Amino acid sequence: MINQVRGLLAPAEPPPHLRGRVDRMIAGSTRSVSRQSWRLATVGAAATTGVLALLIGSAISINGEPPAASAQAAEILHRAADAARADQTPAPRADQFILTTTMNYGPVVGQKQLAATLTRSWTSVDGTRDSLIWVSDPPPGGRQSTVIPGCRNGRAAEWAPDGSLLKSTRACTPTPAYPNNLPTDATTMLKYLRQTSGGTASSDERTFANLEELIRGYLPAQSRAALYEAATKISGVVASPSMTDAAGRSGTAVSLIGDIDRYDLIFEPQTYRFLGWQVVPKADNAAGPARSAVVLSVTIVDRAGQMS
Repeated sequence: MINQVRGLLAPAEPPPHLRGRVDRMIAGSTRSVSRQSWRLATVGAAATTGVLALLIGSAISINGEPPAASAQAAEILHRAADAARADQTPAPRADQFILTTTMNYGPVVGQKQLAATLTRSWTSVDGTRDSLIWVSDPPPGGRQSTVIPGCRNGRAAEWAPDGSLLKSTRACTPTPAYPNNLPTDATTMLKYLRQTSGGTASSDERTFANLEELIRGYLPAQSRAALYEAATKISGVVASPSMTDAAGRSGTAVSLIGDIDRYDLIFEPQTYRFLGWQVVPKADNAAGPARSAVVLSVTIVDRAGQMS
């Protein structure tokens, strides 16, 4: 980040909208500095700290385009994108399943503490085969295992009220667990997310929530990288350098504060692997329930119900 600031300071002057503020900071320094000399090394310690904070707090240009997210959040997201691109895991076969194990935390009526539920989902890679969801603690009257019918030849089985499958069918479109048609660049990905949000200019919160939903899935490396970089273009995204997820793991996070809740995406601080997400009520909505999920493992298996 300091190297990026140096690049902004020398040989060019600071951005026009910051020039006056930088002038005043430098004027208050203990050293006499020429107006034309903007190099960081020539500025007194006090002015250096102020200028650095000012420029880092602003949106530092990345690839010639200033991100809407804070510079620190953009740094986290770009590192996560680099880690995603470096992933050499082979693409799954169309007839396989993605087994995702998560721990979900959510409110329960009549209980102050959040309830923890272990969930295993086997989702069809191409969406044509029956998927399976298993939960450790189903709600009263609920099923521990639920089959999600695959969509074959434009038809899928219907559910009975008890969650079992009927012989009757309904029209459908396959929903692949490994979508290979997603955008692979940040600009197109952001457009895709906004279209999913309804395309309104004021839908940053909904766009970030859509990104949060998509990030939970198993995506091709280039699309996952594009998803992280698209987040740098969403207004209001900030960094939370130190955050502990619901499983007690230390991480670093990027967050967006919405009208009612704060949305957090948490990453492993060394590898920048995605750890999980959480939705936390704002201070003025403290009575609202917090919700979170941590990703324990993701693997590829040959059939629904297979553990490894």
